[in-house]
Parts: sequence; C-alpha cells; structure tokens
Amino acid sequence: MQPQVIIVFHTNAGHAALDDQTYNVNRHIATGNPYKPIIADLVQKGAQVEICGATAKAMGWGKADLIPGIKINRNAIARLTQLVQQGYVKISES
Repeated sequence: MQPQVIIVFHTNAGHAALDDQTYNVNRHIATGNPYKPIIADLVQKGAQVEICGATAKAMGWGKADLIPGIKINRNAIARLTQLVQQGYVKISES
C-alpha cells in the first residue's frame, strides 16, 4: 500500500507554494522559487499539496500565483484538524 501524502502550507511557509514570478515579487529576489522543483516533483508523484486559503487571501494570492497542481483550501487549521480526524498523522517542524 502506498502512503497518501497531503502537504498543507500556511502562514510564512505559504511562499513555498508560489510560482517563480510571484515568489520573486513577494521575497524581493530574482532567482525564482527554490522549492518549486521539489514541490512539483511531489505533486507529479501523487502528493496532494494545498495552501491555506486565509493565508492566500491575506497575501493577495490566487490560483494563478501558485505552482501548478496546488489547491487552495479554506483554512489550514480547520483542514489539519479534518485530516487528523480522518486518521492522517500530522508532521510539523515543531
């Protein structure tokens, strides 16, 4: 059985979900999103990648600003709660 992976970005980590142009504007650089190849590979391999809708709204980001294949959910905290209730294991940096 292959595991199902769902990645949910929110707050400052939301930048990782941005396409190169939007990443450059938001991070004040010109090199593009360094996370894009990794995230695109995860999406291609079947991971579901989402960004918090509240984060996206607060930052003024829409679907066109994201790496292709990333979904916008309503709210990361609610989504994470839903996933835990469905039996997913939450892995976070802290």
